Amino acid sequence: MKDSKNIVIGLLCAVVCVMAVAYAAFATTLNINGTASIDSTWDVAITKIDCEATAASGGEELEKPTASVTEAGGTSATFAIKFKQPGDTATCTVTITNKGTLNAKVKAITPVQDETENTFIQYELSGIDVDTKLISQQTNTYTITAKIPETETSLPSDDSWKDKSLTVTIEYVQDLDAE
Repeated sequence: MKDSKNIVIGLLCAVVCVMAVAYAAFATTLNINGTASIDSTWDVAITKIDCEATAASGGEELEKPTASVTEAGGTSATFAIKFKQPGDTATCTVTITNKGTLNAKVKAITPVQDETENTFIQYELSGIDVDTKLISQQTNTYTITAKIPETETSLPSDDSWKDKSLTVTIEYVQDLDAE
């Protein structure tokens, strides 16, 4: 009987030792150290604006419209136009360049007119829409046209309608669907 007690005690000690080793093996803390960096850049901005004016047929020559980027490095531009009579038209072509490494797409287009803007002045934006893509290192152009239809006959008696401006803001976001 003494031998069987010694065997049982020996087995119990062996089981305890095996359990201790197993616990130690599974209870070990695993530390993983590492670093990550992103070297992508975002640089979408207006890089060029060209404007032209066309006088109504038989009309007095128009001053060339002016356009300026509203904020440095931005995608917002203000166009100043001097009209003289119905039929006058001003057209500006805007180039936006993606100099960054991330692809972009248009999220929103906001033309901002003066609240007192005369409704007979028509503005048209073409060449760009919401979701238009701008791939890294490429350019997009859009055109804004402002005109007073030749058929317009009820112009205000004061000259307030002759000097007008319009600000267009194109909001870009990262294009996560780009390939």
